[in-house]
Amino acid sequence: MSKKTLIAFLAEIALYIIAGLAFYQGFHYFMADVDGFKHILKVGPMFLSCFMLTYLLFAYYYLTHQPNEEKRAKTLRFNGFGFIVLGGLLLVLIIVNIILGNYEFGYNSLIFPVDLILIDVVMVALGVLITLKKAWILEKIPVICREYSKPKWVVIVGRTLGFIYVWVAEYFLAALLMAPTYIDVTTPTFGHTVPLYVLMVFMSLILFWHEFYLAWNKEKEMKQDVVLAIRIIGLCFATTIGLAVLVIDLAIGHTYYISHNLQCILPIDYMISKNIGPRLLTLCPMIALWFNFVASTTCIAKSNKPKETEPLS
Repeated sequence: MSKKTLIAFLAEIALYIIAGLAFYQGFHYFMADVDGFKHILKVGPMFLSCFMLTYLLFAYYYLTHQPNEEKRAKTLRFNGFGFIVLGGLLLVLIIVNIILGNYEFGYNSLIFPVDLILIDVVMVALGVLITLKKAWILEKIPVICREYSKPKWVVIVGRTLGFIYVWVAEYFLAALLMAPTYIDVTTPTFGHTVPLYVLMVFMSLILFWHEFYLAWNKEKEMKQDVVLAIRIIGLCFATTIGLAVLVIDLAIGHTYYISHNLQCILPIDYMISKNIGPRLLTLCPMIALWFNFVASTTCIAKSNKPKETEPLS
């Protein structure tokens, strides 16, 4: 793996972690107004400003995973415009709320709402930079994956699942990083949450492996038997621990372990007494890995299929 590719790979991981922390915070802003959305004009810009970093993550991902140069240029130009418009609009709304006295300084962070302003300013600045230096950015940021021929259903389903998976994975990784602020190992139900913490790590490890695999394959083909073995191991692990969590969840039959240990990171579950979070953590890795396994084997079988030739006349 070249130095340029390695830097792009590490930059994506760093952006993923930062975007996850912002999304985690933004989700809690959103949940503060979930009862009727009476303060949506106040809370909405807070949540969307935090979510802008996830938008940046997706934009960066497609820039580094699009081998077609023409499509790369169009994607970059579109996202640059989006950063300027959305970032500028949210910046104005945040400032208006400050002027109206809707934001209490120091709420949830020492520099709130300056942190939201900084996010929007950075997004606008990135949009301007992209507009002025598009060719330079395309040259500096490499493509870290090969161009593969995939069936249309694989592309559509894969992108849809990918969006959902990344949102869930980045949120729970951020929740895990924030664990020292809420975790209490002395509660009698702490043991029930241990498999969930394992899944929080596992979900992001799947993404990191996927990105490393693509970056490695860009420059040096990884052996198919090695890739298949790793995928099968991951698939078995996700299925085993996922089923274990579901059995525990169904056997307990109540949300005590949520309210005792995970109220901070699963506010919806606590409010409606439904274990949505554990089931997302259980099902997302299983569905993603099973889809990846089926799609990969299908594509490999298609590529290895001998091509028919026209009869000589």
